[in-house]
Amino acid sequence: MDRTNQVWERAIPVSEEEIISLVKQFDTPLFVVSEEKLLQNYRAFQEFFPGIEIFYAVKANPHPFIIRTLKEIGSSFDVASFQEIELVSSQGVPPERMIFANTIKRKKGLRYARQIGVNLMTYDNEEELKKIAMVYPEAQLLVRIKTPSNGSRANLSYKFGAEPDMAPELLLQAKNMGLKPAGISFHVGSPCSNVNNYLYSLQKVSEIIEKVSGEISISVIDIGGGFPLSLYEEEGDESLEAFSKAINPHLQEFLKDGYRVIAEPGRVIVGSAAFLITKVIGKAVRSGITWYYLDDGIYGTFSAIPFDKATFRFLPLRESKEELPAVLAGPTCDSLDVVAENVLLPPLELEDLIVVPDIGAYSWASATNFNGFERAQVVMI
Repeated sequence: MDRTNQVWERAIPVSEEEIISLVKQFDTPLFVVSEEKLLQNYRAFQEFFPGIEIFYAVKANPHPFIIRTLKEIGSSFDVASFQEIELVSSQGVPPERMIFANTIKRKKGLRYARQIGVNLMTYDNEEELKKIAMVYPEAQLLVRIKTPSNGSRANLSYKFGAEPDMAPELLLQAKNMGLKPAGISFHVGSPCSNVNNYLYSLQKVSEIIEKVSGEISISVIDIGGGFPLSLYEEEGDESLEAFSKAINPHLQEFLKDGYRVIAEPGRVIVGSAAFLITKVIGKAVRSGITWYYLDDGIYGTFSAIPFDKATFRFLPLRESKEELPAVLAGPTCDSLDVVAENVLLPPLELEDLIVVPDIGAYSWASATNFNGFERAQVVMI
């Protein structure tokens, strides 16, 4: 593999020599976060969506370094639990820079949110309103609506979101209960490859605002996350830049009319900001196919494969003109721990390194210590 090729240069912000140096210092598996790339992604979102408030989705990657870095450049945060509120607060983020964006909340989380002053939150059903009325009646509420998820890998309207036609009733219900309905939210699924999901959802938001006009003053519109991993159109049609050209004119109209518009990007901020270095710890030939066993697997950083339905590129440091189909497997004793099949790789040996780019989101966050294997060590560069 030619280390000067564009694939390596675009995907990995360091050289092969620096990779080897990191491994000598920290061993593997190693989850490497690039501060420069993290900031680049955040600033690109600001550039493409001017005036939109960024609430980074903590669930994408809750590492304290990421939260601190984003806090320092002005980000707010989308939190979904008592634990995430506590984590973000511990990094010095004030409560007004958080949204409790889980439509089904534990009372413990609601009590803690009230205690420290996180008062912006979502709901999508009557029972949740009753819970909020009991625990945190002064909270400001956004009704979350169900949206199309065509072209999205994860359908986030399967489990959450009221039918758009029910949203006016839920807003009025909140008002009649003495609560404070303040806005509308949606999430088109993640990652989204169909910009029409956003356009449809924004149209529904406008219709709901019209229906409750005169009875409820809507002030906040939350467009959720789900943005593509790629930033620029030169990287492909499904890019943040391309999406912004279609969506942003509508958002600017909302801003012009005095609405506060917020977004909850996670993947697009952190996805390409981290890469994994993993090592070949075993090798076997099974039914004529070479299996390489890695020191990270499905129960570790590659948890993004079952949970996020992700696919990854595997960039070995060993160079060879020959490439053959191979299987990559994780280190645990579970036969489910197979990372990828039919991967074209050069012949590898024990201790060889493989670098996996674009693995920053929904990977390390959902990794476990199953079978006693520790999660990949995190290093910031």
